[in-house]
Amino acid sequence: MKIESVRLLPYRLRLRDPWSTAEGPVTEREGVLIALEDSHGRIGLGDAAPLPGFGLETLGSCTAALRGAARRLVGLPEESYLEGAANLTHLAPVAATPAARHAVDLALHDLAARAADRSIAALLGGAAALDAVPANAVVPRVAPERAAALAREAVEAGARVLKLKVGGAPLAEDLARVRSVRQAVGGDIAIRVDANQAWSEEEALAAMAALRVYEIEYVEQPVHATNLRALARLRREGGVTVAADESVTDLRAARRLLDAGAADVLVLKPMVLGGLYASRQIASLAAERGVRVVVTSLVESAVGRTGALHLAASLGPAPHAHGVATGSALAEDVADAPRMERGMLRLPAGPGLGIAMDPARWKDAALVEAA
Repeated sequence: MKIESVRLLPYRLRLRDPWSTAEGPVTEREGVLIALEDSHGRIGLGDAAPLPGFGLETLGSCTAALRGAARRLVGLPEESYLEGAANLTHLAPVAATPAARHAVDLALHDLAARAADRSIAALLGGAAALDAVPANAVVPRVAPERAAALAREAVEAGARVLKLKVGGAPLAEDLARVRSVRQAVGGDIAIRVDANQAWSEEEALAAMAALRVYEIEYVEQPVHATNLRALARLRREGGVTVAADESVTDLRAARRLLDAGAADVLVLKPMVLGGLYASRQIASLAAERGVRVVVTSLVESAVGRTGALHLAASLGPAPHAHGVATGSALAEDVADAPRMERGMLRLPAGPGLGIAMDPARWKDAALVEAA
């Protein structure tokens, strides 16, 4: 059995509220889906959705890389699906495009898991894989009143952990947002904040000192991704747990972070890291060093988010909620995906990703010819 055809389908999804990134607010998410169909008619789905602020990859370069890689995937035998996912950094068309690698990696894992009649989580994690994972809800950088309303909505839907976007505004505004949310949800709900590299070292120290009163679970990426010295100092002196996000770009970057003692938590975004295989390598390294990991999706489509959910589930029980419920930020989607229930996201039933798209969506998809 082998891959018989590859199709690519661009998408554009509106956001409910602007989403803050290191390069400013984003109002919609664009990406491209890949569908690998094998000789049995099984379809493996992948998602490529680069986000401004995470590397130099653009949607155009990502799509071009996918088109080139797709030509080489036609004819790949079933026994090589997982081997192919493990060697994508050597596949020239997608070597420099992590989101494109993610799409191919996810589609190959989806096909392999469907062929084995197992979920991706079970394929990767075996008996340790979970059926559901705890997830945080995300509150974007909006006015305090809107933030409080979104937080209440999330808690009413079962969320027990909230992630608030901060930075990019005067500290007083950030504190007002955090205070409003804390007052709205009470003291039993965990709150973590994400600054997206917005602060200088001294600003971060001041912010962390002011945030301590709100019992913050952790501060994510308070300073620039490359400033490991500052991250290490904040971890020693800030009085709040430090999580690294944009600093975690690949296995080597993760190793540098850990060697520098610059993070208590590593945030793993499969879309940024090039897929599930690369993400699990970093998770294994973190486990060896006694550092916790949180898997986070990148406000991509249901396909990519569900892949991140399977990755989180494959890692087994974790002390922190994962950031795999970002679909609540979207006003529309390409398919149905798991929704948070009582603070948990449950894996879809069925093999592979466990989700399916309406075939009508693919009528305009581009069929990629073999090389």
